[in-house]
Amino acid sequence: MKGDRAAAARLISIVEGGGRAAATVMRSIRRRPSRAYVVGVTGPFGVGKSTLLDAIVKMYRMRGLKVGVVAVDPSSKISGGALLGDRIRLISNIGDEGVFFRSLSNRGNLGGLSKCTGDVVRILDAYGSDLIVIETVGAGQSDVDVAKLAHTTLVVLTPAIGDEIQLMKSGLIEIADIFVVNKADLPDADLMEEMLKLSMPKDGWVRPVIKTIAKVGVGVQEVVESIDKHRKYIESKISPRGS
Repeated sequence: MKGDRAAAARLISIVEGGGRAAATVMRSIRRRPSRAYVVGVTGPFGVGKSTLLDAIVKMYRMRGLKVGVVAVDPSSKISGGALLGDRIRLISNIGDEGVFFRSLSNRGNLGGLSKCTGDVVRILDAYGSDLIVIETVGAGQSDVDVAKLAHTTLVVLTPAIGDEIQLMKSGLIEIADIFVVNKADLPDADLMEEMLKLSMPKDGWVRPVIKTIAKVGVGVQEVVESIDKHRKYIESKISPRGS
């Protein structure tokens, strides 16, 4: 709670291990009101979630915000640990003391998250993060648990999976607050945008569909602005999820 980076890392390791020690840690952490804003990033494998996340983190760091990143990776069948693919793709933010990155193994847990993801988010909140970003494994339609933890959920897709939209309507499509069509330089990006507009839920929040090319930064500013707008929307209309 004093912002000690090593202490936060150690507490996360304890929570990952579970048991009585983890329960003791979380009893103390939960006494502190949550303050951080939580953004979830989900979508199928290969759509560029990590590249987009990296670019989003850079923009919030330019504002001087302290950012926590929880990247849930597939687990190794041998050790049970995370395969750490996202740590490699987020290399541009490594060394920035204003970014706390942690990769978690999903350990076979369904829903795209690790069982301890929520506790890790609370620890990074107590550590003093202004913004916490959760990236799911990327298994597809089942990656919906992130919406229970995030105030704003980004669903990232690409034009290449346009034919799968109908199959995804009961999963990812329904949890999105913001749609991102990444790799928008591929054919049929406009068609994908129109398909999403037709598929999205109808309520008070009009979900933006943003086309990006995250590897070169195209559209990322618009994504960040949409996150900010959604935050203002839920703060003025409803109680934020996960509060």
